[in-house]
Amino acid sequence: MMGKTRLGFDIGSSSMKVAVRQGGSVRLEEAALPENLVDSGGIALPHAFAQFLRQAKKDLRLPRGEAALVLPPSQVICRMVTMPRMTTEQLLMNLPYEFTDFIQGVADQYYCDYALCESAGEEEEEGLTMMTAAAAKQTLAEYARIFSQAGLRLRTVLPQEMALIRLVQGRSEEEFCFVDLGHQNTRITVVWRDRVQATRQIALGGRNLDLAVGDELGVDAFLSNTYKTTNFQNVQTLPVLAEVCERIAVEILKVVNFYQFTYRSSNLEGVYLVGGGTALPVLRQAIESTVGLPLLDPETLLPGAAGDVPAGVFAAGAAMGGTR
Repeated sequence: MMGKTRLGFDIGSSSMKVAVRQGGSVRLEEAALPENLVDSGGIALPHAFAQFLRQAKKDLRLPRGEAALVLPPSQVICRMVTMPRMTTEQLLMNLPYEFTDFIQGVADQYYCDYALCESAGEEEEEGLTMMTAAAAKQTLAEYARIFSQAGLRLRTVLPQEMALIRLVQGRSEEEFCFVDLGHQNTRITVVWRDRVQATRQIALGGRNLDLAVGDELGVDAFLSNTYKTTNFQNVQTLPVLAEVCERIAVEILKVVNFYQFTYRSSNLEGVYLVGGGTALPVLRQAIESTVGLPLLDPETLLPGAAGDVPAGVFAAGAAMGGTR
């Protein structure tokens, strides 16, 4: 089993991250997405994306292997539930009722799955505690077609939360706080052992930083992003940029404080910053000084991995494999 090759894919709003796991080694790659190929709802042009994926497979020299895909939060819901003890058949029959707020239309149009949590508290001993997820069957079938057209075997789809759980399983630490600094949003996820204890999405991300720089300099968002990442004319020192960074940091602090208030036994050692925004020093500094917790290096979760670990964390988690 250790020699099996697994590929993990994470399709973002501006780039696709790929993790190649062969034996004990992990290689992380990233490919920029053509404009208009992906929108907030997922893949906008399936046929064109299949062509892009086939070319990326060639350019990145991806080997043959089972592929796993991380679904964006807009296409899947993941939550922890506790249900009475029952048979597997009964469980799968009742699971859709846990997602009535997410399911639109007939429940048969959605696929629901679960992963039992081994670490149960006293209040859970009489029931089954599990991480559960639901996604539209039509969405899953479309991804399967796209990957097949690109010559890839898509065997697993999973939410971001389960990718993080896979990533940290087997480690001596029990509690992990991830802050995903994305382009559209910032997402905070706290994993404890084999479950997600808390998750929240903040409607602030790299796009807001680009707009702030663009308004200040009178340029469009694309050019301001280039200025921001290259620190052209020291734009990273602009007060308007620092202001947005502080707003993001304060929202993260609110989530962390609420989590620590809810779980009094919490002992977070720090925060793992992942996603594209980790490369911006002013944002990192704002988060560390405001949240009051050290920034932990994601590379410690993937020792020896080659490539951009903070950007490829979700893809790496998907490539870890699993029993379900």
